[in-house]
Amino acid sequence: MSLLCLSLQLNAGFVRASYSDDHPSSGEFRLHHTDGDIDAIQLDANIDLRVTGLLAEFTLTQTFINTTDEWVEGSYLFPLHEESAIQGLIMTIGEREIIGQIMPKNEAEAVYKQAKEAGEIASLVEQQRPNLFTMKASSIAPNDKITVHLSVVLPVEVNDKKQRLRLPTTLTPRYTNGLAENTVELNSTFATQAMTRGPRINISATIEPLEDASLLSSQTHHLTHTQNGFTLNDVPMDSDIVVQWPLPAKEVATSQAYVSTHNGDRYVQIMLTPPEKVSSETTIARELILLIDKSGSMAGVSIEAAREALHFALDGLRANDTFNIVAFDHEHYPLFQRAQPATSQPLLSARRFIDNLDADGGTEMQSALDFALQKSIKSSQSSDDIPRLRQVVFLTDGSVGYEDALLKSIERQLGKSRLFTIGIGPAPNTWFIKKASEIGRGTSLEIQNSFDVADAINKLLGILESPVLTDISVQYSQGHGEIYPNPLPDLYADKPGLWVAKISHDVNEIIVTGNNNGQRIRQTLSLSAPDNSDRGSSAAPVAMHWARQKVRSLLDQQRYSHDQELNKNLITDIGVEVGLVTPYTSFVAVDKTPAAPTPIPTREHKVANLIPAGNQMMSTYLPQGSAGADTWLWLSLLFGVSGLCLLFLPRFNVARSPECVPS
Repeated sequence: MSLLCLSLQLNAGFVRASYSDDHPSSGEFRLHHTDGDIDAIQLDANIDLRVTGLLAEFTLTQTFINTTDEWVEGSYLFPLHEESAIQGLIMTIGEREIIGQIMPKNEAEAVYKQAKEAGEIASLVEQQRPNLFTMKASSIAPNDKITVHLSVVLPVEVNDKKQRLRLPTTLTPRYTNGLAENTVELNSTFATQAMTRGPRINISATIEPLEDASLLSSQTHHLTHTQNGFTLNDVPMDSDIVVQWPLPAKEVATSQAYVSTHNGDRYVQIMLTPPEKVSSETTIARELILLIDKSGSMAGVSIEAAREALHFALDGLRANDTFNIVAFDHEHYPLFQRAQPATSQPLLSARRFIDNLDADGGTEMQSALDFALQKSIKSSQSSDDIPRLRQVVFLTDGSVGYEDALLKSIERQLGKSRLFTIGIGPAPNTWFIKKASEIGRGTSLEIQNSFDVADAINKLLGILESPVLTDISVQYSQGHGEIYPNPLPDLYADKPGLWVAKISHDVNEIIVTGNNNGQRIRQTLSLSAPDNSDRGSSAAPVAMHWARQKVRSLLDQQRYSHDQELNKNLITDIGVEVGLVTPYTSFVAVDKTPAAPTPIPTREHKVANLIPAGNQMMSTYLPQGSAGADTWLWLSLLFGVSGLCLLFLPRFNVARSPECVPS
């Protein structure tokens, strides 16, 4: 029996695990493949990127290549940055271009289905999660190809006096349970480069203003510098592409307002640089709860980086601080039942706990978050009466498909705690990671591998005590405006606020007030007349970015409402009006000339996403239900010991039998 269990463990490879809606705590990783279909549809991608000021525009070109001798439908689950706005679709067939139309989601699906059944070439783009989209292409002829062009707008991130772009290329397989909605849409084929050629990408980028192209850098990829940008050629799509460059010197210590117009409306992008943090002679004691994901999706570089990050976090504890560590996979495992003082013995226990963390099992975050956010957890030094700032640092790749349920739980249980999130690995679920920190009134950062740990944790420790600017509000000296995000989040050191507003034509000043270390401060931003002469086509992108932020705010309202379709009609109207993909609107393009002879059934083939680089999830057994590979190991040992007992028991009985005693 022991050998049988070990054989099953070693030969199972990886499987789709099952779950029951009746038991939300049991779940599955969305990880599966069929070897026969893995290369049926090849995909090549190209990005033509242009950055102007604080906005990036790019065309994402996806080419579906049918390598089979049958008519097929291609399906591809692909990631985009969580702030991306898809604003256009063009399908290319030979010399013909078919411009896509934005429609309510149900109508777009019906149009696509009808075209597919009629043997017409069609494409459909739908949003499955804020940072996950599905592209379908029907009636692809044997050994033929279809090319789809998506127009996308993306804001540039500003942090630590640098500008940064993150371009996701793959995703970590999502774990779902009974709390997840629309799990079918998360189905994807996953593979390693050893299994398949996999999607590959080329990027050509120009950046304005850029003082010196040689200052462009990337910790994830080797860039080829051009006169005013960079290129990447034939890169496997197995990790996020992160590029950064210095903020122009004139804007490092100033707040900026960029005004533009579109269709007669006026918009403004705001970059508010927070004041320098005022040093305080009083050290604030903290209760630091480190929440660490050790599920199967963290196997490889992610768990290695997480262990290193936990050690660095312990190094930053002070004498008056208390701490605890809570690890989780399909269950949660607290180091202590109560937070302990940062003294030698608890710290020694913590370091041993960290070194023994291995990635395995499901990703049931709920019970771990419940434990970490409990208001009743107190320091064991209850007699010292020291007030402590309660902070939860959450390290995870975010590879779950039930994000909304978790966000509701955080919003409900947060209390006076602050939640800081660290996205771990080459392809984390950055939307969930950032949204969780936003709700938790903290901030977020990313760690790709163990080489990034020191810099990231030092930054985090520098901002953990308190935000630089809180209780932020905006007024207009005259006129009116609608600003997003709403409400405006707290600002932290070296991380400016990036906001966008739609304003009336008589607004000439924006007044920003906030609380800085107990003092009320005020900044006035003067708005110049719109000047788009040196900003190319950026006026329309600003309007699109504002619409995307408005939809995001409406979805947030809906998420925490009892009515889960509270703003559905309004979001649908906005999406149709401005041409924006949302949860309720989709792009569809149809070539009315029948391509496939009907009625010939077409098979759906899923494009294989590459498993993130350095991730060992494919070599880790992913169990049915919630039991991890460690469970199989213990079962094997149990059966092995039982087998030995059964083996020796007859001999033991025979040895004691009177018949065996010589007369």
